[in-house]
Formats: sequence, structure tokens, C-alpha cells
Amino acid sequence: MDEAWDRALDLAWDAFCVPTTPVGAVVVDATGVIVAEGRGRRYEKTGPPGELANSHVAHAEVNALARLGADRHYRDHALLTTLEPCGMCHGAAVQATVGSLAYAGSDPYAGTGGLVFGTPQARRRTLLVTGPLADERGRLAELLHIVWLLQMPAGPHVLAAQREGLPAQARLAADPRTRRLFADAASSRTTLAELRSALRGTL
Repeated sequence: MDEAWDRALDLAWDAFCVPTTPVGAVVVDATGVIVAEGRGRRYEKTGPPGELANSHVAHAEVNALARLGADRHYRDHALLTTLEPCGMCHGAAVQATVGSLAYAGSDPYAGTGGLVFGTPQARRRTLLVTGPLADERGRLAELLHIVWLLQMPAGPHVLAAQREGLPAQARLAADPRTRRLFADAASSRTTLAELRSALRGTL
């Protein structure tokens, strides 16, 4: 799944650079091949055909799942997303009939990784949820999200949840050097690989 995770993170970085909510998502088939992808487009005026934009529901997971046709079910497919999904995206995975959902980084404010839907439909369409990734990719996804929240800026209740749930990442994100690194990398459209290299040793 390394290639799929790398693509999801690249999509999240693309979103950060636009700038809009930095989340990327891909759907892979049973062999690990990417069959659909999407990224956050909440603060973009337009998006490519088939993707939502300029809306509070223009989330990466929804944009990826919307590319799956209604002609079959997708129990052998997995949704990979860079950030722990919100309730809407978690529910969208159930509706899209994918068999599993994996997320790279935690979201202490809106994440629903531990949520269990109790409806008959959800019990029939069992969704295996895993995450976060216990490596640099998960920490990068979390850092990307918190830096974005600080730039917005998000409300104090949102940031307080990040500080409580992810204290190390929140401290790193609040460091002026980190924020300058991300701002400079985004303005120059540095590749994510180059940004990851610059962050090596800090994540």
C-alpha cells in the first residue's frame, strides 16, 4: 500500500498549497491498485468533473468515493485517507459499500475512527476501520492538518482538541520555524518528498 499512501499524501499536500483543507484520499482494489482518488476542495471555487468544491461537504473521502459507480458493491476495495474521517465521510464509506477504511493521522476534534454505526444497514455492510499509521506518514498527516488549522485560523476549541490529543504535533506545528517552512514550501510548490526530507528528524 506504500504507493497508495504516497499518492494520498501528495493529494493532501496539493490541497494545502491551494490552499484548502489538506486531506487526500484514494480507493484501492483488492490488488492494491488505485481506482479512484480525491482531495479536499472546501475552499476552492471549482473542481474537476465529479468532485465537489466550494462546499462544507467537499471532503477528500467524498470526492474519492463519488467516483465509484453504482453498478456493483465494493467489499473488496479499501478507502485510504490521510486524516481520520469525520462522521460524514465515515458514513459515506458505508454507503459506498467499501469493505475497509484506513487513515494515516488522527483528528482529535472531528475524527470518528472509533464510531460504530448501529443501523441494520451498517451491520450488514461491515466496515473495517484502522488507523492511525504508527510511522512518519501518520505524523506528517497530523502535522499538515494542524499547521493548516493555525493558518486559517481555526477556532480555539478546535485547536484545544489538537493540543490535548496530539501534544507533540501541536507543539511542532506552533513553532514559527515549522510554520515558515510550510509556508515557504507551499508558495514555491516544493514537492512533498522535498518537504519530508526537510522535516526528517523532527517527525
